[in-house]
Amino acid sequence: MIIIGGNINGYSKTVGAIIDRRDTKAVQDLAIRQVDVGAQIIDLNVGLGKSDAADLMKWLVATVQDVADVTLSIDTPKLDVMKAGISEVKGRSMINSISAEQEKMTTLFPLAAEYDSEIICMTMDEHYILGDVDKRVERAAIIVAGACEHGIGVEKLYVDPVCLPVSTAQDQAPAVVEAVRRIGMLTSPASVLKTTVGLSNISHDTKNPRLIERTFLAMLIGAGLSSAIINTEDRDLVDTIKTCDVLLNKDIYAADYLKA
Repeated sequence: MIIIGGNINGYSKTVGAIIDRRDTKAVQDLAIRQVDVGAQIIDLNVGLGKSDAADLMKWLVATVQDVADVTLSIDTPKLDVMKAGISEVKGRSMINSISAEQEKMTTLFPLAAEYDSEIICMTMDEHYILGDVDKRVERAAIIVAGACEHGIGVEKLYVDPVCLPVSTAQDQAPAVVEAVRRIGMLTSPASVLKTTVGLSNISHDTKNPRLIERTFLAMLIGAGLSSAIINTEDRDLVDTIKTCDVLLNKDIYAADYLKA
C-alpha cells in the first residue's frame, strides 16, 4: 500500500510553530523520518489563517525536496497557496484535493494537467452531505469523467470517500469500507483507479485513537484501499500496513516487511 506521510501539517500546534518560524532542520527531520518508514508521498500543509501562506508553502516545498526524493502533496483549500506550492515542486507533485464541485474541477484540473500532478479527489460536491455509499461512488464517477475531459489519466487519481469520526458518525465507517470496494470497480483493472483516506479523521475525539486507526485501516486494506494519509510516527500502524501487504501477497518475498 502507498503510504502518504501526514506529519508535516500546520494544524498541529507543534508543527505549526515549526513552520511559522521556518525551522529548516526540524521540518527536514520530519520529512526524513517519514521516508525512512516507507512514505512514498509526503503531504504538506501550512495551516489556515496565515497571511503569508503562499510564501510559507514555497519555503516548505523547497525545504522538504532538498532531503526527500518523493512525491510532494500540496494540501490547501486556497488556490494561490496551491499554485505557489505546485510551481515550486521540482519532481513529482500531487494536488490535495479536488472535490466533485464543478467550480473546483474547472479550476484545479487544468492546474493538475499543467504540472502533470497526481490528485486526491474527495467524493463531495456543493450539494452533498456524506452518508450514502451510492452517492460516494456516483461522485467518484463524476470526478473520473471530469479528469478525463481535461486530459488527465485515471492512474493520476486517488479517490477519497471521506472518513467521518466514529465518535459522532458510527454508521459511516462501514459505508467508507464499502465505498472503497465499489470505487475500485469503476475501472478495469481495478488497480488503475486508486483510493485513499485521511485516516486520522476516523478517530477524532476518541479515547484510543491509535487502536481505532490501525483496526480501520486493516479493514480498508482488505477492501482494496490503495493508499492512506497516516501518522508515520505510529510504528504499530506502519507495521499493520506492512503485515497486510504480506498477507495479501503484495510484498513479494516480504523484503519490505523484513526491513520494517
